[in-house]
Amino acid sequence: MSKTILFIALAFGLAGCKYLPRDADQSCDKLVDWNDRKACKEKQSTEQREWEKRSAK
Repeated sequence: MSKTILFIALAFGLAGCKYLPRDADQSCDKLVDWNDRKACKEKQSTEQREWEKRSAK
């Protein structure tokens, strides 16, 4: 029973990660240094491409 609950919680958690880059994009804009903002956005786009590759399988 506890494994089922854990699996459901994990599934909902991973489903919520899909929206993380969009929310995190706003936090990148809050960074003061332009280079930090650029690096943050590049990291997010890389992570988003990885998630898309994984979800396509």
